[in-house]
Formats: sequence, C-alpha cells, structure tokens
Amino acid sequence: MEEERKTIVEVLEELMEAKRIGIKELAEITDVPERYVEAIVVGKFEQLPAGPYVRGYLFKIAHALGADPNLLWRSYGRFVEATVTPKDDRLPSNRFALKRVSTRRVVIAAALLAILVFLGFRLDDILGRPSLNVYVPETSQTDVIAVTGDVSPGDTLTLNNEVVYPNEEGKFEKQVRLEPGLNSLEFRVKRFLGRETKVVKQVFYRPE
Repeated sequence: MEEERKTIVEVLEELMEAKRIGIKELAEITDVPERYVEAIVVGKFEQLPAGPYVRGYLFKIAHALGADPNLLWRSYGRFVEATVTPKDDRLPSNRFALKRVSTRRVVIAAALLAILVFLGFRLDDILGRPSLNVYVPETSQTDVIAVTGDVSPGDTLTLNNEVVYPNEEGKFEKQVRLEPGLNSLEFRVKRFLGRETKVVKQVFYRPE
C-alpha cells in the first residue's frame, strides 16, 4: 500500500536508481521516444500524447524495470487523469477517414450550385445587350401614328424618355402625336444590370 501512495515520478526514480538505468538507456531498451520517457520521469505530463499511447509506454517501461505495469498506470492516472479533458484522451483522428459533413453545409453548397447553374443559363438575359425591333412609318399625313415593335420580356423600354409597357411576350404599341415636319423618336431599351440599346427613328409629318 505504501507504493500505491507514491507518485509515478517517485516510483520511476526508485526503480531507475535500483536498475542503474538513465533516461536515454531506458528509451533505447523500451523503444519509447526519449522525449516521452523524460516527460514521464520528470513529471512533464502535458508534453505527452493521448492517454492510450501513454499507457503503452508505461507498460514497456514497467517491463524494462521489472515493475508492475498496472501500478505505474494507476499512479499516472491518479495524479494526471483528473486534469485531462475527454478530447485529450482520444486517439488522433485518421486524416484519411471520411469526415461527417454537416447538413447545413450540404444545403448551402447545393443552393450555391443551383444559383450558379441558373445564372449560367440566364447570363445573357442579365448581362447581354437587349434587342429592340421598332416599326415606324417614314412619312405620315395624320398627326397621330401607331408605333409598334418588340423587346425581350423584362427589359425596360422608353420612347422619348416616356416609359412604354410591353405585354408579357415583349410586344408593344404606342400612339404618338406628331408635329408638322420632321419628328425624331428615340427608343431606349435597358437590361437589368445597365446595358442599353438605343434606336432613333424619324417620321416626316405632312398635313393634308
């Protein structure tokens, strides 16, 4: 029972002195890295690896010194395990093992992929140059004419800075009042991110 109350440092000190074995020689005999043998002998337990490895080292050291391996392990556990967190006692993770991926990350990655695919198909609709087809007579004998044409659905169309609203298919018709002489009609169609197409048409109004 006397030995049970001794610290592992005291036990090892007595055993090594009795066997006249130093740290370096003990490391060579047990094939335990010298830095770990020294850490155990002098009590620098924070420098040791996880508990399962230390247990193996202690058993090798005990056999080399002719001591009870369970005695060394109990001495180590009694004075050290109380300060070791559970995660410190685990074996190092296998870096080649498959790691669990959180559901949240999978959902975020899938959403980002879906957005990229959508943008890939709609890139021209968002960044491309908008198209504009306009049908305007070159001359007129009436002061009001019908201007027709079509744009891509979703593009913004103006005629002489007045907004024109196409239908769902992008077709539009606008009644325009003319002044006698030459009239300029400026059409502008603008895409979502700012690209723009401009078309200018001229109509000569000659009253009857």
